[in-house]
Amino acid sequence: MILLRTTRNRDRWVDAFRQALPHHDVTLWPDPVDPEAVEFFCVWKHDWEDLANYPNLRGLMLVSAGIDQVDFDLVPEGVPVVRLVDPAMSQDIAEYCLHWVTHFSRSFDQYQRQQPNADWTIGPRNPQTTVGILGFGAIGSVVADTVAGFGHDIITWSRSAKSTNYGEHFVGGDELTAFLEQCDVVVNLLPASDATNGILDADAFAALGSGALINVGRGSTVNDEALLAALANDSDESDPAGSGGMRCAVLDVFHTEPLPTDSPLWHHPRVIVTPHIAGETNPYTAAKVMGANIERIERGETPHNIVTATTY
Repeated sequence: MILLRTTRNRDRWVDAFRQALPHHDVTLWPDPVDPEAVEFFCVWKHDWEDLANYPNLRGLMLVSAGIDQVDFDLVPEGVPVVRLVDPAMSQDIAEYCLHWVTHFSRSFDQYQRQQPNADWTIGPRNPQTTVGILGFGAIGSVVADTVAGFGHDIITWSRSAKSTNYGEHFVGGDELTAFLEQCDVVVNLLPASDATNGILDADAFAALGSGALINVGRGSTVNDEALLAALANDSDESDPAGSGGMRCAVLDVFHTEPLPTDSPLWHHPRVIVTPHIAGETNPYTAAKVMGANIERIERGETPHNIVTATTY
């Protein structure tokens, strides 16, 4: 039996799993079940102590790419935790990032600020914007491919060495400053972890200088106070980056979601807020990916994208 916990699109999720795995029973948590019949639990947030109630659990399948919500200490020994890596979600995130890279490379942000003043000044166009991918993993590679396809230069950073077909690859904290100094736009895809908490701080924003930030990773990776201090506030439209400050921050993720109504991020002239929609989980594409991993486990094979408490 597959036990499924989701807060949205519940009927679509059940239908998607029944299409992907027609020979499996699918039950929505917290409907009554025989605990001994549950072999796979597909879930995001949960009371992880509840996992001890399923003695025959064979796999914990996350319905998101993030793992920061999991209490690994409460996952039964030997049960693999599998994060969702859905190509459809990765493409959604790539399109979101490409939109905002284009926004900056074509000076659309400058025109937007000019409009209230009826100003017709034509801004610079920079078709070869240097875009830094901060967190070069499965999603980061798709973002890089998409953005590079429109002529932009790509550089990458990760906590460990990675193979890349693009420009310079930077590794670890010692190279973060050098990475940010080369970026016109940085796309943050970092997950939440002890190692990434507040990694984009005052020093990082000083290195980024007049660049722009697109955050589609996790809100906890950004020091909001440092970000607000780094953003430009002046109204000089001849310089889209303002007087030495950051050009703009496009934020899709936050420390607290929904973003509190009293947050200064809502009203800052150089902050763009979107409600965590860069990459939405599609039940039908996600169920196929999770279903394939469930079938691997049933065949005695190792599923793709296993994660542990030390993955990040």
